[in-house]
Amino acid sequence: MKCVSRDIQISIMLVIAGVASASGAPAVGAESTVPDVRVVHLPEGALVPDVMMDSAGVLHMVYGLGDDAWYVRSADNGRTFSSPVKVNTVGKVTLTMGERGPKLALGQGAMLTTNSRFRVWQPSIHVVWADQWLPGVQVYPRYSRSLDGGRTFEPPRVLASLSGIDGLTVAADGEGNVVAFFHQVSPPQQEIPQAHRLYLARSTDDGATFGPEERMKIEGMDDLACSMCMMRARMTTDGSVDLALRVANDNIRDFFLLRSLKRENDFTPLRVNEDYWELKTCPMCGPELTLDPAGRMLCAFMSRHRVYWSALDEGRFKLHVATPANENDEIYPAALGDDKGHVLMVWQVGPMAVGRQATVKWAMY
Repeated sequence: MKCVSRDIQISIMLVIAGVASASGAPAVGAESTVPDVRVVHLPEGALVPDVMMDSAGVLHMVYGLGDDAWYVRSADNGRTFSSPVKVNTVGKVTLTMGERGPKLALGQGAMLTTNSRFRVWQPSIHVVWADQWLPGVQVYPRYSRSLDGGRTFEPPRVLASLSGIDGLTVAADGEGNVVAFFHQVSPPQQEIPQAHRLYLARSTDDGATFGPEERMKIEGMDDLACSMCMMRARMTTDGSVDLALRVANDNIRDFFLLRSLKRENDFTPLRVNEDYWELKTCPMCGPELTLDPAGRMLCAFMSRHRVYWSALDEGRFKLHVATPANENDEIYPAALGDDKGHVLMVWQVGPMAVGRQATVKWAMY
């Protein structure tokens, strides 16, 4: 496996890099063998972006700025973006550390008829976030959606009766399914420090209504997530919903993929890595989960302070690909695949806190 690597000194957290190649179309200016990689900077002071591309090639992005969540879109591979639209019309958004912030999914939406010959699909935009962590504030999972292409967002709703949540993420599909995941300390347990119970909230009408929160049911495994690590959920074309997370069972902080039919709560665990990293604390770095144009799933993760990517193939995760330098203090990885077999990995080296400068690096495999 050949690898080309670069590093970029920036003062903000992860930005868009090479997202265009994830759509299956070559990036603008790409060579025939290796796609071009461009870095797109967020507005000054912006943090923890989350990005998705729809089937029409439009980039949708949410990010945190100040105490709020903002949405923008780009129809030209990130060269220009729309004016920011505030998502949380009330309340404040937690942005602490390098993973907490608004999370994005694209859903069913509607078909827009522009004339008798052309019709354009406009996805619904689903955003979740947690209330800002402050003394005396009850932190709930919050949700809003846009049905007009991100021009406006509905008033925020609370997705669960439980407060003190973390790890919030969301997945959606084109059939009206929206599932939000989070973890919380109820019911309490004392055996494993910094470990929370897993919950979900589900909609089957494209986010118009949600059912009550459900504690997740996992076959042959306790439902303990690492208490402050991000989780990542995706819907797949085979009818399942997948949740990647760092577990905490027996203080082993390795990664698993939990898979269920998307309208059921019956998850099967699939191990991503076998490092058996035993910790009684949370390392505060969750996974990234992406699908390439062929539907192959890539999971990027940090273990023992180094980052890797792995690919799901024939029912199990194969490969355990390190960065070219394999340095200490690697964190916050993401991996994207295109239709030519390339995998772009982006990660950070340096301090975890969001208020200090770090190095963002990328490698093309």
